[in-house]
Amino acid sequence: MSYYEIGTALTANHDHTAMMGVYGMLAAGLLLFCLRYLTRAERWSDRAAQVSFWSLNIGLAWMAFANLFPLGIVQLYHAVDTGYWYARSLEFIGLSWVNVLEWARLPGDLLFILGGALPLVWLCCQALLYPNPRRIASETELPRMLYTYESDR
Repeated sequence: MSYYEIGTALTANHDHTAMMGVYGMLAAGLLLFCLRYLTRAERWSDRAAQVSFWSLNIGLAWMAFANLFPLGIVQLYHAVDTGYWYARSLEFIGLSWVNVLEWARLPGDLLFILGGALPLVWLCCQALLYPNPRRIASETELPRMLYTYESDR
C-alpha cells in the first residue's frame, strides 16, 4: 500500500495535518499562553485568540478535506489501476477537475492566513507595544537578587 500511496496528495494530507495539527497548534497555544502574560490586561483580546483558534482549525480541516484527501484518493485509485507513473504525471495533475480541487482549497487557506495567523501577529504586536508592567517590574528585581546573593558569600 505504501508503494502506491507515497508521493500522492495523501502524503501531503498526512504531512500538513500532522505537522500543523500537532506541533503548529501546540506552538500557537504556547504563544497565546505567553502573550497573555506579556500583554497589558486592557490590551489583551480574548476574541482575537478565539478567532485565531477556530480559523486555524477550520482552515486546516478545509485544506485537508476539500483538496488533499479527495485528490489523494483518486490518485491512489489511478496508481493501483493504471500505474504510479500516471498518478504522478503532468497529464493527471493537469486535468480540469484537479484544477478545480486546487482552487477549492483557496477559501480554507484564506481563512487560515487571515483569520488564524493575522490575529496571532496582532496579539504579538500588542505584547511588544504594550508590555505588562508586572513583567517589567519583575525583570528589574533580577540584578538586586543577584547582588543580594553575591553579598551573602
